[in-house]
Amino acid sequence: MVFARLSAVIALALLAAACLPVTTTSPVGTTTGLAADPALTGLWKGHGDKPSDTIYAFFFPQSGATTSAVLLRPAAKDGAKDGGWGHYTFETTTLGPYKFMNAHELSSDGKPSDEDAAKKSFPLLYRVNGDGALVIYLVDEKRARAAIKAGKIQGTVDPTDYGDVVITASGADLDAFLQTPDGRALFVKPLAILKKEK
Repeated sequence: MVFARLSAVIALALLAAACLPVTTTSPVGTTTGLAADPALTGLWKGHGDKPSDTIYAFFFPQSGATTSAVLLRPAAKDGAKDGGWGHYTFETTTLGPYKFMNAHELSSDGKPSDEDAAKKSFPLLYRVNGDGALVIYLVDEKRARAAIKAGKIQGTVDPTDYGDVVITASGADLDAFLQTPDGRALFVKPLAILKKEK
């Protein structure tokens, strides 16, 4: 299950899935540069696609363009849901009006990610609203599959129902695509909505 590999906020919208999120072979932002976004720094609290799923995210900048994040979903008080936590690194970039994170998993529930998972990068679209809410979107797998099959972006699609989808376009082609309506349309439903605590 994806939660075992991604945990916390990244996995909340993927609990029913059985594969990794859509990944890229090139990071988003090779044409514009990567940098840490100071707006992310701090402790955030919110929920995933269900308001009842409380989640916490603590973002803190590292050296260079990297930001680390510890993500936590507490266990339900009634025991109906297990908790979980994960450690991730991000590089952020801006393409036109859009902001993106390139996310990498380092560990899940205290266990280091396997080498293959640690090398994978999955793009997230995000914005900070006027009310201060941080809204994060993950690539919709079905839309990514359709875009690849239609030739809108280069990639590979595993033929099985739960196979991985990988966008293999060059960095320049990926950046150009994500600034188009077709690129923005890959990010549909908010994965998490968070408010800064400190």
